[in-house]
Amino acid sequence: MNKLEANISLLIITFFAAVQYVFLAAVPEDISHFAFLSVTNFVGFLIMLAFFFNELERLDFSQIKQSIILSSELIIFNLFLLRGTQGIGATTTAAVLSTYFVFIAILNVIIFKLFPDRYQKAAIIFILIGLFFLMDARVKTLFDVHVLYLIIANIAFAAFIMSTGHYASTSNPSILALGQTLFCFLGALFLWAVEVIFFEGSFKLPSDKNFWSSVIFISFFIRGVYGIMQIYAQRYTSALNVSMIFSSEIIMTMFASPFLARLFDVEAEEITGMRVTGAVIMVFGLLMTEPDFFKFVSKLFSRSKEAANK
Repeated sequence: MNKLEANISLLIITFFAAVQYVFLAAVPEDISHFAFLSVTNFVGFLIMLAFFFNELERLDFSQIKQSIILSSELIIFNLFLLRGTQGIGATTTAAVLSTYFVFIAILNVIIFKLFPDRYQKAAIIFILIGLFFLMDARVKTLFDVHVLYLIIANIAFAAFIMSTGHYASTSNPSILALGQTLFCFLGALFLWAVEVIFFEGSFKLPSDKNFWSSVIFISFFIRGVYGIMQIYAQRYTSALNVSMIFSSEIIMTMFASPFLARLFDVEAEEITGMRVTGAVIMVFGLLMTEPDFFKFVSKLFSRSKEAANK
């Protein structure tokens, strides 16, 4: 896999991530978050195990430790993601979550003393402006408690992306994908048991159609395909570049929402002129992260000048 193939893979799983918000919004609010995480991670683990069973012979203690760290970050992310998505629309959810690249840039400076280059700085500014337009320029939305949940999820996911990039360069991606899903299941199952024992919860799973539709999609595409492709792709690109690509999920969410809303009988996201403007600005910001984009633009200007001089 080269950098281009890695970026294409990341765009594919970004689409899966964009679609998941509609599925998550369809999960009934009275369903235990720990139950949902337990079931989806268990099914996702079984899917991965079917493909990578032979890889288990390469398992060692360091990869177990890495898997536990990754799963802890994912559990925090998913818990606060579930809390946030049940209070605001899919597009706003995607808009807030798309800012985790900012936290990666901050963590890179604090931990590794790695400062973004001028193109990345400009891209961050453009993407944040685009996100602001995609949220209909509503400042009050930023003070919603559900947005706070999503910001906490952002920080956890930023840490997860950085950890994944660090571990994927030296460890077996298949083992990491299996391990993080297994420990996510065990962690969520433990928290579910605590909820049942001390807070009058229940181990009974609902028969609701939307719940099981969400379980099937999240288990296969997010816990399974997403987890595998991300770990492999991050071997060939930086954590900041990954987060920039992932931030495009809001655009996919916005345009997929009207179609998916009909399937799940939920309110569709409105596509406004302001949101379309934000999407355009954001795409331009994403393109700025690729040096080849500037080479392409430079060639176009050179050819235009040559044509004008003739």
